[in-house]
Amino acid sequence: MKKLCAIFGGNFDPIHYGHINLAEKLAKDISIKKIILLPNNYPPHRKKTQTSISDKIKMIKLAIHNNPLFEISYLETKKNNIFYTIDTLKKIRKKISHLEPLCFIIGEDNLQTFYLWKNWREILLYSHLLIYPRKHKKQKNDELEKWIHSNTVYDCNLLHKQPCGLIFFSHAPCINISSSRIRKNYFYGKNSHSLLPSIVNNYILLKKLYYTNQ
Repeated sequence: MKKLCAIFGGNFDPIHYGHINLAEKLAKDISIKKIILLPNNYPPHRKKTQTSISDKIKMIKLAIHNNPLFEISYLETKKNNIFYTIDTLKKIRKKISHLEPLCFIIGEDNLQTFYLWKNWREILLYSHLLIYPRKHKKQKNDELEKWIHSNTVYDCNLLHKQPCGLIFFSHAPCINISSSRIRKNYFYGKNSHSLLPSIVNNYILLKKLYYTNQ
């Protein structure tokens, strides 16, 4: 069985236990050998926050220090560039074999609007989609639902046996932690130390990252 790697993209503003615990749970359940954290400095689908990309990267490095499961990709960290998943996956495939199995991790809420992503149908040409549960309002799109249904598998072992093209819904628990909630907590002077690693909490306090409303 070939080594399965996964890409976990996001703002990570800040990285928290919701990200870390979910990634570790997925890795254990599906036998993922490496999870590549992909911080996006300028996501096309959400408002950009005030935190610098250098601070976000520093917090990620602190959070995953000495954890061999994780590494960081800097493909989406250039300032003022808009990054699209399809383009990033093409770059990653140039660096690794097209025969290696690769997953792209997204929340079930993001899957509901997947049809709005650039060249969304082509993404399965470069990776699997690994879906984790998130609370969301279901949005009806017949074309997307047919596409999901036709590509969904129910045996996670299949993700190891081919490089791309499949959708798998994980049974990981839904973790109710959000970066926006954490930012608001710091802004209003509320304690968030239980929601993220203490070393990240200390960095936020030292740098006073969220003292202005984001």
